[in-house]
Amino acid sequence: MKKILCLAFLLLSGCSPYGPEELDRLTKEDPQFRQMILARDRAHAEMRLVKDDLLVRKRAMDAQIEKLRGEYDAIAKTQNLRIEKLEQTMEANRTFLKRQMEAADLALETKGRELDGLEKTLADVKKVLHESKGITLSAQEKQKWEERILLLSEKIRPIVEEIRDLKIQNRLRKRKISFLK
Repeated sequence: MKKILCLAFLLLSGCSPYGPEELDRLTKEDPQFRQMILARDRAHAEMRLVKDDLLVRKRAMDAQIEKLRGEYDAIAKTQNLRIEKLEQTMEANRTFLKRQMEAADLALETKGRELDGLEKTLADVKKVLHESKGITLSAQEKQKWEERILLLSEKIRPIVEEIRDLKIQNRLRKRKISFLK
């Protein structure tokens, strides 16, 4: 019984009990109601026009948005390539400075070994000159050893300065590299 009542309710609520004939009869009987129905029809027609216009505008704006997106994507691609080139230039500069630092490090290593050798030789010569046990050196020989000491000292001085300069240059290069990030 409940099923029949539910089915009847659904059938009655889903269908309008009044047809077009009833509407014609009511509009003929009541001119004021007729005006209301005409206003309703005009409102429905105007709503359709507004909705159609809105849809046309939406489609036009969607097309413009797609066009702008395409333009933006093209511009972004170009600008990103430009950024990549600029980054590559900075990286090339950093690499150049790093290579200079590596070359200076090698030069420092070479100069350091050279300096160590000269300082050892100088120490040996001074040792021979000052600790000559039982050996008496003539004034001429003594002068010759002192000249060797002077010569070695003169060779050491520019190497020490060069090592100092190489270290300073490398510190500056490190600073420069940090600024290129």
